[in-house]
Amino acid sequence: MPRILLLVAIIFSVWYWWKIVKSLPSEKRRAFFWRTAFWAVLGFSVLLVVTGRMHWLGAGLAVLIPLAKTVFALGLRALPFLHVLSRFKTSPSQFRTKSLLVEVNFATRKMDGEVLQGEFSGKHLSELSATQLQTLAISLKETDRESYLLLQTYLLRNNKGGSDQSYQANNLTELSEKEAYEILGLEPNAVKEDIIKAHKRLIQRLHPDRGGSDYLAAKINAAKDKLI
Repeated sequence: MPRILLLVAIIFSVWYWWKIVKSLPSEKRRAFFWRTAFWAVLGFSVLLVVTGRMHWLGAGLAVLIPLAKTVFALGLRALPFLHVLSRFKTSPSQFRTKSLLVEVNFATRKMDGEVLQGEFSGKHLSELSATQLQTLAISLKETDRESYLLLQTYLLRNNKGGSDQSYQANNLTELSEKEAYEILGLEPNAVKEDIIKAHKRLIQRLHPDRGGSDYLAAKINAAKDKLI
């Protein structure tokens, strides 16, 4: 008797399932078939575990089989989105002058740099004492105007004194393409759209309330002009 009832239940379930399939639009049937496969495998696996014919680990692996295709499909759908996100990824901006190489992370507002020549050559700005920074500033003011302004920007943004001074793009040293990409935090193969977006984002982060700098703004504008 139990077997007969089970058979009747199976027949009724198949009939009801087929009725649902026929009522679904053709574009939704494929998804419904995969859901059916999942629940069928799950139910059958549970039955085998309950009757002692399968270990529970085997049941878990069996359930994962129908899910594998879904996970793979979702991964493929996510690839274009990940590609779009990767285009917004930029590195910290690097500003290079004759005497300094300074890196600015506008997201974290951290700024540090390396002295390229002179008495403190090879040292990071963060390693120098207030007296040493003052000595460096005096030296650069007399010999390297642009490096002096970059140092003043570092001092200002790190609350070590310093002052921001207006600096026009036509007074900047000529940028190479490599330097322009480094300033915008982009890879050399960046397209025009990426350049415009990077420039806009950096300029917005140079708002006076966020520790803006005329010198950095001039360099960022010059980098965009160089690449476009």
